[in-house]
Amino acid sequence: MFDNLIARAIVPVTIAVTGFVIFGCILLYSFVKSDMTAESLQYLNNCADTVIKSTSYAMMEDDRHSIQNIVTNIGTRSNVEFIRIYDQDGTVQFAGQDEPEGQSKTVDAHIDEFLQTNIFTKETALRDIDHANGHITVSLPILNESSCMTSACHFHPEDEQALGFFTIAVSSESLDETLSVLRYRMMIFCVMVLFMTIGGVTALLRMNLFLPIIRLTYNAEQAAQGVAEGDLPKSDHKLGKLNKDFRLLVKQRDQALRDIEALRTPDRNVDDGSR
Repeated sequence: MFDNLIARAIVPVTIAVTGFVIFGCILLYSFVKSDMTAESLQYLNNCADTVIKSTSYAMMEDDRHSIQNIVTNIGTRSNVEFIRIYDQDGTVQFAGQDEPEGQSKTVDAHIDEFLQTNIFTKETALRDIDHANGHITVSLPILNESSCMTSACHFHPEDEQALGFFTIAVSSESLDETLSVLRYRMMIFCVMVLFMTIGGVTALLRMNLFLPIIRLTYNAEQAAQGVAEGDLPKSDHKLGKLNKDFRLLVKQRDQALRDIEALRTPDRNVDDGSR
């Protein structure tokens, strides 16, 4: 019976703690993953904007050699998967090292989306993380600024919003590895919290519930064998009113036995006198 009580006390606590810890860690991991992903995309977005600004002067001067040199140098970085500058039609005009130019717009799905968009602003951007292919990609429009419209050597109509598009993709390996380490550490944390919580709850239940119940059970067995309330082991009062009520019942039993014994005593004296 007592073993069944221990099981009924520990098992629900174990299940509840396990579910809570797992749910909390999954929720925390989703928040951290979302924040890290957003940070990576924002960082790459800032890098892309910097490249566009770095090539703006060469674009106004129609210095294709300088533009290609900038794009090639950036493409040589170890984490850069590809870097491309498209024209208004989605054709690659400048690409990183070992990437052919003049490819069609079907090379990048982002550019297809851009070509279907009629409104471009400084905030317009397409960001994506392709974990399957290991890419973090950001595409930005190259806007038609006032200097482009008034340049003597490179003229664009005023109503033309985007002169082209810029796409850069870097490897997501570093992000994936960080998230993988985070998952591994959170699993270890879950196991640690689980065992520590179960161990702590078990110790508290043992000290404050199980041991007092064992003492009360022992006292009940002693009382059933006729031991008086004063001779029972002292109680630690952890069971509160239950223990007080038990001892009150034992006292009442002892008092009832004494009363019965007192009633029997006069009858014995009368019998002795008649003899």
